[in-house]
Amino acid sequence: MNGPGRAASRPAGMTLWISVLVAVVGLSGCAGSQRDVAGSAQDSATTPPAAGSALASPSAGGTSTDTAAEVARLVNLYIDAKKSDADLIDSVLVNVNGKDLFTHYSADSGPTVTHNTYSVTKSVMSMLIGIAIDERKLRGVDQTLAELLPAYAATMPAAVKAVTLRQVLTMTAGLPPDPPGALPGFVTSGDWVGAILREGTQQPAGQGFAYASAGSHLLSAILRQATGRSTLDYARAKLFTPLGISTVPAAEPVARSESDPAYDRARFAWPTDPQGNHVGFSFLKLTGRDMARLGQLWLNQGRWAGRQVVSAAWVSESTTSHVDTHATPEQYGYQCWVTTADGHRAYAAIGYGGQLIEVVPDLDLVTVVASTDAPGAAGAQVYLDLVSSYIAPAVGQ
Repeated sequence: MNGPGRAASRPAGMTLWISVLVAVVGLSGCAGSQRDVAGSAQDSATTPPAAGSALASPSAGGTSTDTAAEVARLVNLYIDAKKSDADLIDSVLVNVNGKDLFTHYSADSGPTVTHNTYSVTKSVMSMLIGIAIDERKLRGVDQTLAELLPAYAATMPAAVKAVTLRQVLTMTAGLPPDPPGALPGFVTSGDWVGAILREGTQQPAGQGFAYASAGSHLLSAILRQATGRSTLDYARAKLFTPLGISTVPAAEPVARSESDPAYDRARFAWPTDPQGNHVGFSFLKLTGRDMARLGQLWLNQGRWAGRQVVSAAWVSESTTSHVDTHATPEQYGYQCWVTTADGHRAYAAIGYGGQLIEVVPDLDLVTVVASTDAPGAAGAQVYLDLVSSYIAPAVGQ
């Protein structure tokens, strides 16, 4: 996305929440609408990076120095091909076998700088639902919305009452998809959860995939109901603190435009809806390193520092394809995308404006990209191509 420069083009905090909900619309629109950066990078693959490139050098970290150097060369070439877009890339981290292979931070980013991860938040919600199931706070993915949100059961249409947690996780609940060019109605309501449930379904549950942030937000309310704790409190105790992700102090403003200053100032933030449910589909602020930790947890089948944070069974189930998206990426699991990278099975958390955690288990590879959103910023397919066409082949050689 071709903003003139970061200082001039960086939008303020949750002022983006309108454009997020309009532009995210599932990733079905991303592939066709993004500039073919992969092609331009390929054309320049035999030339060195442009003078003055701010991109990083390799950090071998236990992997062959030649591999690290090749990854660095290819990533530098790829990003340098973006030219005026390159200043929007805040972080690129490539990790193999649990070791840093390549690390890049922009001039105004760094290891402790957090960013809005947008829909990467959805994949975090899936991890938390899995932990709650592991702890038997939830009985399993076949529970219905009527059981999971009993305070709203009386106002739910019959079709909504029967929707299962599995269908919410896989975006096959039949809930209205995020609309192009307009906000979903629930974000203007005084009760987001109530509005989602009252609006009902647009197609029968289980009939097919429809990218609906509404369902992701329901997961936050479900988690709060099941655990008796706020989503952030539960996440802090069960996921963030075990992984060393710093969440104190935390800004938890209601997601409204007047909350922008508090959100922008905060190092860590996770806004809420008017009822205090943390937003389940976006706005979680994390560092690039935090994102890499989440990817490594996935890769380690839910284990971290000798502790089983989330069960291996949940990691396997949630990162397995459950539905065809008829788009790119082609498959969807439980609030994560299932794809391939250079012919290897891969899965990813993807957020609007160029946020990515991609795991390639065969290669012990985790790649993270964090970007600043601005007019013309790169979307999902650009960085999926970076992993598939450049990073994975270099690591797998």
